[in-house]
Amino acid sequence: MEKENWGGFEWGIFLSVSFILLFSLAAVYSSSAAIAEFRFGATDIFFQNQLRNVLIAFATILIFYKIDYHIWKKLAKPLLFISIGALIAIFFVGVTIKGANRWIDLGFVNFQPSELAKFSLVVYIAKIMDERVELLKEFKYVSFPIFFWTSIICGLIALQPNFSSASVVLFVVISLLLIGIAKFKHIFWFGITSFTLAGIFAISAEYRFNRLVSFFNALTHNNYDVNYQGNQALIAFSNGGIFGLGPGQSRQSQLFLPESYGDFIFSIIGEEYGFLGLVGLLLIFAFILFKIYRVTKIAPDRFGFFLSSGIFLLISFYTIINAMVNVGFLPTTGLPMPFISYGGSAIIIYGISIGIILNIASQETNYRN
Repeated sequence: MEKENWGGFEWGIFLSVSFILLFSLAAVYSSSAAIAEFRFGATDIFFQNQLRNVLIAFATILIFYKIDYHIWKKLAKPLLFISIGALIAIFFVGVTIKGANRWIDLGFVNFQPSELAKFSLVVYIAKIMDERVELLKEFKYVSFPIFFWTSIICGLIALQPNFSSASVVLFVVISLLLIGIAKFKHIFWFGITSFTLAGIFAISAEYRFNRLVSFFNALTHNNYDVNYQGNQALIAFSNGGIFGLGPGQSRQSQLFLPESYGDFIFSIIGEEYGFLGLVGLLLIFAFILFKIYRVTKIAPDRFGFFLSSGIFLLISFYTIINAMVNVGFLPTTGLPMPFISYGGSAIIIYGISIGIILNIASQETNYRN
């Protein structure tokens, strides 16, 4: 590998993420205008909140680009404890929305601790795998502490209830351990135990069981159409066809599709911009992930490698799973599309993550096309 002085600003990632963030403003307004008018008498309520979130995301990208990513190693344990404390606080001061207790009202915004928790866990794992690289095969020093804190965080997230996010966090942790070449036996038994417990938890509540029955049998359970959102999303894709109905012309966002501006915004984009629009959007995501992969591949040190790997996995898992849910390949979940779905906590955390990636890229010196 030839040596090159590549350190500098990664314009490819920044411009691509900027485009998606700006596009999210149009997508959120179009998909939320009808429901905002119905609930609040004004079409731009969600748009205004999204505009604020996007501006904060831009600020976090630029701020954290300037902060040496090695500082996160020092903050790993405090962040982890703060995240766990916030997840516990939800059960005492949390805000319940649509039957889920996932937010804490901070006055100017509803903060979702699970978004901070998954980021904190990635930072902590990167720290452990960097500092104890010579002990990766030792259960006591690497696998056990990672399994312990992962179990606590996933358990607290699942109890909100937010089973889908807990599952994704679990997938990310296992993937990071595989990348770090931890002992396979440890990963195998942790995976088997975790997914067994997850399976029991998945069927322990009627609404989760109904979703699974509806998905696998394409039928309703107890005469209740638990797959209503998925069906409405498929109608949106059908309406859009190849070229789409045009920006602002969605029919399903007219109070037909719940969460049209959140978890199912991908289907509204498909309806308005068509199959070609969706392909273009996914290609931009693929480009961002490819560039993050390049940053990961040549990170200056192990900590940068594991940290950027974790960020890569979070963005890729959430993007792929959200898209698959929207097109009916997976049961309905509560996972947002990164950078696009309405919401403050997720977009801000993704902004911080992209800032970190840009900082890692700025410190790299070994780069080869």
